[in-house]
Parts: sequence; C-alpha cells; structure tokens
Amino acid sequence: MRITRIYHPENLICGNTTNLDANASNHLIRVLRTKIDTPIVLFNGDSFDYYCKTLDASTKNTLVAVESRVEVKNESNINITLIQGISRQDRMEATIQKSVELGVNNIIPVLCQRSNTKLTQDKKIKKLAHWRKVAISACEQSGRSVIPEITDIMSACDIKQFLKEDTFKIILNPEAKTSLKDLDINHQKVELFVGPEGGLSHEEITFLENEHFKSIRFGPRILRTETAGPAVISAIQMLWGDF
Repeated sequence: MRITRIYHPENLICGNTTNLDANASNHLIRVLRTKIDTPIVLFNGDSFDYYCKTLDASTKNTLVAVESRVEVKNESNINITLIQGISRQDRMEATIQKSVELGVNNIIPVLCQRSNTKLTQDKKIKKLAHWRKVAISACEQSGRSVIPEITDIMSACDIKQFLKEDTFKIILNPEAKTSLKDLDINHQKVELFVGPEGGLSHEEITFLENEHFKSIRFGPRILRTETAGPAVISAIQMLWGDF
C-alpha cells in the first residue's frame, strides 16, 4: 500500500510530535479517511523523508509522531535551471509541475516582450505563491525531498544577476541550425531559456546570445511553450542526467 506523503514546512525531529496544518489535516482525515496509527511520510525540503504515525483524527491540526527519517537520494546529477517566459495560467502550471517531476532545480519566471499577460504587483505575489504550491505538490507526487526554488518574476534583462559562469546556457530558437544532440555538455549545470506562447523577440535572443546562451532547434516541429521546457529537460536528463 502506498503511504501518503505530505509537505510540512516546519523542522522535524525524530522522537517528537508535530501538528499538521488545517489543509493537510483536512485532506488526510476527511478526504483520505485516515485512521489513528496510520503511517504517513512528511518532508520539509531538507532532503529527508520523515516516517510518522497519526495520533488523532483532528481535521484541523492532526497530531503525528515523528518516528524515523531516511535520506532521499533521487536528485539528478545535473543541475537544471529553467528560465521560463510566462504563459497563461494553466500552461505555466503545467510547465512547473512537469519540470519539477523531471528534476529541475530552479525556475525563473520571466515576463518577455511577447508574454500574453499583464501583472500588477499583487497579482505577481499571488501567482508566485500559487506556483510554489504547484511545485510542492509535484514534489509530493514524485518523491522528491528537495523543493526547487522559484524566483520572483522578472524581465529578461534582469536575469543577468542570476546567471552563473559555470553553466551551459541554452535558448530554444526554431530558427537555429544546431540541435541538442550536437552539443557536448561537459557541465554539471544547465540554464535553459524557453520563451512564452509568442516566442522570444529578436532583441531578446540577441541579448541572451550576448550572455553566452547557445541557440538550439529542438526538432522539426514547433512546440507549445508548456511542452517545450519539459521536453528539453527530459532530453537533457536522457543525454547527460539520470534517465
């Protein structure tokens, strides 16, 4: 039987007890109909799974006993940062969810010239909070115990401060002649830039190429933005990662 796995953002210590928050408690007791003394797994992003047991059936703050912990060693040997042009809500959610399942380590959401959205500061905060929940849910499902970081939303020109020198940088560009299989990635870190629904502008591509991004063409067909990122991450994992 599969054990329920839940994100719990607090410090977990074996031998101690902890209370789940209202959302987790309600899902565990009311939705899953979990009984007292049921084993569950908690994780808080520190690379460990904590094996616990429920002590009551409260739907608001279920008490659980932390019994043991096991280090989870399922992170990829290649560190991947996805720099994603912001797309419409359902597409962005799909990109984040699938990328996390595939092992991405960092996600930088970028407002590009052709991003089909306008965001106030309040909407930016709400979207970030929602996207981070999507990433946590993907970790719960996929068994990851390290939660990928999602940075604040920024413009393409603002990403410069987040780029690292020791990474292999890639842009998806349907006009490029080079394919992913033509590359010889000898780095343990990759930064992948994927444009929004309308793609990247000529000015954005020029800017990124000046920042040492390599333009690649990913096959003869043009992919939707929510397909492109996960597809390339899968290929990178297959060629140089842990697939």
